[in-house]
Amino acid sequence: MKSNNEDKWLIQIRKGMFELAILSLLSHKPMYGYEISMALKHSTVFTISEGAIYPILRRMTEKEWIEFFWGESNEGPRRKYYQITEEGRVILEYRIEKYKEMYASLQTLREGGLDTDHGQNGSIH
Repeated sequence: MKSNNEDKWLIQIRKGMFELAILSLLSHKPMYGYEISMALKHSTVFTISEGAIYPILRRMTEKEWIEFFWGESNEGPRRKYYQITEEGRVILEYRIEKYKEMYASLQTLREGGLDTDHGQNGSIH
């Protein structure tokens, strides 16, 4: 069973990763809001309600990481499609690299850590 603090920790981690997940999706093709939320729901990690995605998309648009255009739909009214900008691609690549660095460091620590005693016996102090 998970503690309440652990649940809060996971929520914070996911919140920080939503922008990265959305940029990753949009790096492949333009998508509309509902389509983005459905793609995220296919992942067990990034489930988000349709309504909760729009404030994130608005914030990312204001940062100029994504932009939108109106497109026709075969199923009803026009849709607002989002696409990644060049700035968004730069942010995506930067954050993916930082994520990889953090993950690699965590793995190193988990496997015994960094040699902090300058080679004396290989243990962590």
